[in-house]
Amino acid sequence: MNVKQLSIQIKIVFVSIILLMSCTEDFEQINVNSNKVSDASAEELFAGSVLNTLNLVGGTLNDQLFNNYASYYGGKGGQFPRFFYLESSLDSYWRTFYVDILKNNQLIIDNYSDNTDYNNRVLIAKIWRSYIFSILVSTFGPVPYTDAINGLKNPTYDSEELIYTGILEDLKEAGENIDLDGDSLLQDPVFNGDLLKWIKFANTLRLKIALRIYHKDKNGQEKGFPDLAQLHGSEVMQNESLLLTSNDDNIALKWEANAENRSYNYNRYVFLQPSEDVLPYVNFHFLLNLKTYHDPRLFKIIEPSSNPIIIRDLVYASGSNSELIYVEYELPYFGRPLGGNNIIQAWGLNGDANPLAGIETRRYCRPKSDVFMAPDMSFYISTFAELNFLKAEAKLNDWGGAESAEQYYHKGIDASFEQYGVVGVEEYKNQDGIKWGTKSNGDRGLFNLVSSGISDDRLDQIVRQRWLSSFNQGHDMWTLHKRTRLLPIIDHFNPDGATGLDFAPIPERMIYPPIIEVASNNENFELAIANLTESISSSHPAGNSLYSRLKTNKQYDPIDWTFYGSPSFKMDFLTNFYGDSEDDLINAGITYKKL
Repeated sequence: MNVKQLSIQIKIVFVSIILLMSCTEDFEQINVNSNKVSDASAEELFAGSVLNTLNLVGGTLNDQLFNNYASYYGGKGGQFPRFFYLESSLDSYWRTFYVDILKNNQLIIDNYSDNTDYNNRVLIAKIWRSYIFSILVSTFGPVPYTDAINGLKNPTYDSEELIYTGILEDLKEAGENIDLDGDSLLQDPVFNGDLLKWIKFANTLRLKIALRIYHKDKNGQEKGFPDLAQLHGSEVMQNESLLLTSNDDNIALKWEANAENRSYNYNRYVFLQPSEDVLPYVNFHFLLNLKTYHDPRLFKIIEPSSNPIIIRDLVYASGSNSELIYVEYELPYFGRPLGGNNIIQAWGLNGDANPLAGIETRRYCRPKSDVFMAPDMSFYISTFAELNFLKAEAKLNDWGGAESAEQYYHKGIDASFEQYGVVGVEEYKNQDGIKWGTKSNGDRGLFNLVSSGISDDRLDQIVRQRWLSSFNQGHDMWTLHKRTRLLPIIDHFNPDGATGLDFAPIPERMIYPPIIEVASNNENFELAIANLTESISSSHPAGNSLYSRLKTNKQYDPIDWTFYGSPSFKMDFLTNFYGDSEDDLINAGITYKKL
């Protein structure tokens, strides 16, 4: 199938102009709004803002934070992947958000809001501003918003609710007021001038954010910002034709093959050839969920190991459903646990019995090279598959919709299979746990603590499929897990030593950059920290911490893994990868040896 890729076409001169414009002598100048019209055009400003977004959100942050927190990557070295942080890096990220992305984008709004010839372009800039602030507030919590927009020095940190109210209203305004016969970006790096797609983007993002700020606690009580969520979610669901309608509408930014605009992943992991420890490897539990249900998308997402492990498997002999035989074959698909092979000492397990003991790091599977490591790879903001899972959840919330939650759920799976160009969707959907309203036991994880099983709870099924269909959309899946606590993942059993923890939960947020904010905005910085009062547990501090719970994050009790379950080494990930019979191995073209 042909999925329409939305390519970024940014001239080198645009990049040079934006870089020059973005230079400031100190952080206090970030939110200073010039009173004169910039020499750069709206198109040049917007192109630079989009390129910086792609490099930061789709590149650096996706690699260092989001894909690790979403359990798409496993065992990756470095502070952020091991659930800590680098203060200098945080300063850089913060500055890129507020200067290179938001300030340049805001110039379009400030300079052209009174010019009717730029109505659509101003609304497009508001959509982009809403997208960026949706990432900031769900990553950090309360952040400078109103004062930053208004160009004030020493900006105050607005509450999560105020920020979400503002960005949802901006998205509503854009979705309702972009004129299909009006002006458009002369060079549009996202939709190539297609204004209808900008309307669909605004509405799709509005629905996604509405769901992001809504959840229910253990007693079924609505939490987050339920009234705000229902207001916007219900309105969007009243006109589904103005949401994504097929894979042709998938929203993706794309790097280029030339040296100036190559992808972050290519530059970091192909061109530079870094050490094995920092390379991205596919997370053990993500791969286990693909394996359990014989998901053909696995082979489109994951690169087989160039040095596979050899396993012994018990399968039915060819043509028999009773005679069992042992066979030996190479297994090129096995993921890396989030914390590597580290175990908790109190478990008393024999490390030599670990089936992954002694496996060289380079032998684990990595993301598919020609998809996720290409110089001109795409970064998806939202897809038709994801939208259908959003609509399925909206239907569960009684927010409207022309179809049932089950129909949206199945359309989401169908769209994902189409997006990846794989067959077998009907067989996939008919399995226990995948079929609507059914459950499955799944396979046990390496330490026998979690499984790939799926309950018959409808939200659990929707969340699982959204996760499986959205590989590399790390931020979206991190926020999905924080809101639902439904992803089948474990804590990090080898966190950075600075955490002082034997095992570390998935971070609730990222800390504010302490260097740059203390130097330039300390009073408001300290006030924002003082308002972060709720932690996930008494052993995890509140304040400017990774474990201060945001208002949109569902409350939960962190697991004390020292005393949880019955830890043991499980081999489920090694068994029946291609099926439970010799005929399955033959049909898959696997070379094997009978024992």
